[in-house]
Amino acid sequence: MPIEPLTHPDATHDPAGYKQALLDIIESHAQEPLEVISRTTATMRDLVAGVSEEALHAEPEPGEWSAKDVVAHLFDVDIVYGFRWRLVLTWDNPTYPGYDEKLFTPLPRLPFWQMLGAWEGLRAMNVVLLEQTPRELWTREGFHGEQGGETFDEMVRKLAAHDLVHLNQAARAIEAYDAAKGPGTADVASH
Repeated sequence: MPIEPLTHPDATHDPAGYKQALLDIIESHAQEPLEVISRTTATMRDLVAGVSEEALHAEPEPGEWSAKDVVAHLFDVDIVYGFRWRLVLTWDNPTYPGYDEKLFTPLPRLPFWQMLGAWEGLRAMNVVLLEQTPRELWTREGFHGEQGGETFDEMVRKLAAHDLVHLNQAARAIEAYDAAKGPGTADVASH
């Protein structure tokens, strides 16, 4: 049975709808947001283990990101969220801009396996920040230039849902590639 996509409005065209969809996704999920965030890189590494370069570059649907693109995007997101979290924890009610992730994705990148390793290191640092930030500070607020006011806690929940959406997308991309190859013909990576 094919993996069903986790859908949400486009962040650039419907920022408020996108924010609410992410909060709804994590609310309906049976895991603590920090647990999701803490495990995402390991889940991705397990997902891509043994997958060929061709499968890593395959799109689940035309115009959707491949597993390779998802990892690059999640690296960018950890830079952006890490910066926003640090602003919210150190400034009173900071404002930070939104950005169009589709414009970031084609920027120059490391080869896939190095990119995955770089993201794992960056995510590990951000997880330490989250784990060691006292819960009473999770009520601090910032102002997203497109989505409006949000607490540190909402930002964490949004990232956890975002992780789930893109893990789903990467899994669907690999599944679609394997399905197109036919039964018993899954490629194995050589890295």
